[in-house]
Amino acid sequence: MTENHSNNMPQWARKIDDYGKRRWHKEKPYSANRAEFIWNILWNLVFLWIVNKIPDWNLDFIRDNYGAVIWILNANIVIQIAGNFLMAMITLYSIRYLLRIIVEASSLVTLLSLYYIYPFDFSHWHGWSWLDWFLPIAFIIGMIVSGIKILSNIWKLIFWR
Repeated sequence: MTENHSNNMPQWARKIDDYGKRRWHKEKPYSANRAEFIWNILWNLVFLWIVNKIPDWNLDFIRDNYGAVIWILNANIVIQIAGNFLMAMITLYSIRYLLRIIVEASSLVTLLSLYYIYPFDFSHWHGWSWLDWFLPIAFIIGMIVSGIKILSNIWKLIFWR
């Protein structure tokens, strides 16, 4: 009788016993990750074009020291593109964790450079001067998040098999 009863149940009801079980240790399926990596590559190509076109636009809030950070922005974007390309091609999780560590370390160095050099000046823009105190705080938060992501990927690389 129980077997006949379960045949009439919808699919979601058959798996009701698994509801609420934590599965935080499992990775997303490879197909979902691959689409995410391809999307990141496309976004970084657009961002690479924008970063290199900013000096031509003569924006008032960009300082003269933008040239000092443009090379690190370009290097970070190229590392992001290469890392995402390799992660899209490689299915071995240990190599993907290693690549994620490299990509996040690149982001951390870029945020550090932007924080210390700070190539922006929004004081001339009426109503936008709050960005001069907000962006350094956002850079610090980004550095903290990148550091946590580096540590978590190191943890996964060492302990998760």
